[in-house]
Amino acid sequence: MERAEDAVVVQTDPDGRMELITAGEKAGHGASVDFRRVTLKGISSSPLVRACGPKGALLDATAGLGGDSFILAAAGFAVTAIERSPLVAAVLRDGLARARAEPRTAAIAHRIELHEGDARSFIAGAAHEWAVIYLDPMYPVKSASALAAKPIRLVRGAVGDDLDALQLFRAAALSSCGRIVVKRPHHAESLAPGADLVFDSKLARYDVYVRHGKALRASAQRSES
Repeated sequence: MERAEDAVVVQTDPDGRMELITAGEKAGHGASVDFRRVTLKGISSSPLVRACGPKGALLDATAGLGGDSFILAAAGFAVTAIERSPLVAAVLRDGLARARAEPRTAAIAHRIELHEGDARSFIAGAAHEWAVIYLDPMYPVKSASALAAKPIRLVRGAVGDDLDALQLFRAAALSSCGRIVVKRPHHAESLAPGADLVFDSKLARYDVYVRHGKALRASAQRSES
């Protein structure tokens, strides 16, 4: 069992799956990764997939428990997923291993390559060119009384707030990717001003910054100055 400072741990649930869970809580009441539960019907027309544009190589720089990575892989993207929390990465790695052993999910899971580490360093040191870099930083808390879903709370406990989200965006802007897609809650300000496209869903919106758009050019110039 691994401990985090905020009392989020990784342990095995009664079904043999690794799960994020609050220390001391009964096994089976945490957050595990089971891609068999993901509904794939209609994903090609989903705002997430539409925001990411033509299928190609995609970097999910904030993988979390991998839900968006799996949807994008199912839609046809070749996904490189980066997760900086060792706890969250361990749970996602376990879920991917099980998905690769399941006939229904194997082909999709094999289109996801997971790396553990800091996405900014990964982007800066990579020779690979991605069509899309996808960012889903931890949402700002709407109010003191707002209660996020339990998996999100556990990931936040393991990762902490993404206070470097803007720095990650700027690192992506300095890459040669075709577009950056940023997932944001409806109440939150844009991570960077001047999105070229916006795709709305019921729970979130996707701000899209294309390579030759004004916002990315301005961000790259600020980062280089």
